[in-house]
Amino acid sequence: MVKLTPEESYEKVEFFPKKIRGAIDLVRPFTLLAPAIGGVAAALIGLCIAQNSYLSADMVLNNLTTIIWGVSTLVIVNAASNALNAAYDLDIDRINKPYRPIPSGVVTKDEARSLAWLLYLVTLWRAATAFRFTYSFLVLLIMLITIGYSMPPLRFKQRLWISNLSVAWARGMLGFVAAWAIFSDPFAPYNGWPFDPRPWGIGLVMFIFLTGATTTKDFTDVEGDRRFGMRTLPVAYGMKKAALYSTPFLIVPFLLIPAEIAVGVMHLHAYLLLVLAAWAGYLIYLLLKSDFSRQQKMENSPVWTHMYLILLAMQLGFMAVYVFPLPLPY
Repeated sequence: MVKLTPEESYEKVEFFPKKIRGAIDLVRPFTLLAPAIGGVAAALIGLCIAQNSYLSADMVLNNLTTIIWGVSTLVIVNAASNALNAAYDLDIDRINKPYRPIPSGVVTKDEARSLAWLLYLVTLWRAATAFRFTYSFLVLLIMLITIGYSMPPLRFKQRLWISNLSVAWARGMLGFVAAWAIFSDPFAPYNGWPFDPRPWGIGLVMFIFLTGATTTKDFTDVEGDRRFGMRTLPVAYGMKKAALYSTPFLIVPFLLIPAEIAVGVMHLHAYLLLVLAAWAGYLIYLLLKSDFSRQQKMENSPVWTHMYLILLAMQLGFMAVYVFPLPLPY
């Protein structure tokens, strides 16, 4: 038998020591898909913008090392954030997720913090030796926000809407803009603008979406969060009100896309992403239906799973719109 899901016993661990598997679980590999896919998407868009060309195999091969270096740094800072959060959420996880590596005794709190700081040091080194100042600055800003989310005295996680906003800003807005900055400076003037509005416009769509969608991770954690003073939306407002307050943030991004197209901030073909509005509508239906039962394989509720997959679809959709030649709609 092999341990395949987070909730399965560490007695099923094979091929390497339990502590190594515990360290892997600390960084929560599935959640690293968003910075990886979003990072690649934004980096390729920035590359095409910088070279004023659609994507080609030669462009990717000639810049592959830079893409890997830049995107992997964003993945590492997210891994560090997950490990640090696991260390500071130990008491909460003893109630909500006792099978996780620290409450189950596979990894100690100090070991988790050491892993987190090691990964943050790697992030610092990579940012300091990076190829663009703007990219380095944005990576450092992401790092500071993720530290503030978990660590006292800031501990954004216990500060109600600031918790959602900090996650959405770091992972929705800044993560995408930082990856874009690998090849194209988002602060450079563009067509009369004092900065390039395109990466910020795309980032804004994902920022607004995540401001509401981030709540989906909190519905299954109410008991422990309430006991230890984490003022998430479900704790502060109750499950139904939290779901209701989250729904506008799932609608507004799809209203923002045609508005940004109209003012020339977003590519005309971005209208294709409006098909995702139907999926967001289904997510809203699940939210209002209060379907918050935990899925063993995904370690969270169905609403969280759909939220995460919609985010990945957005990232891939924007990449397709900007890097591949698509026919005009008329």
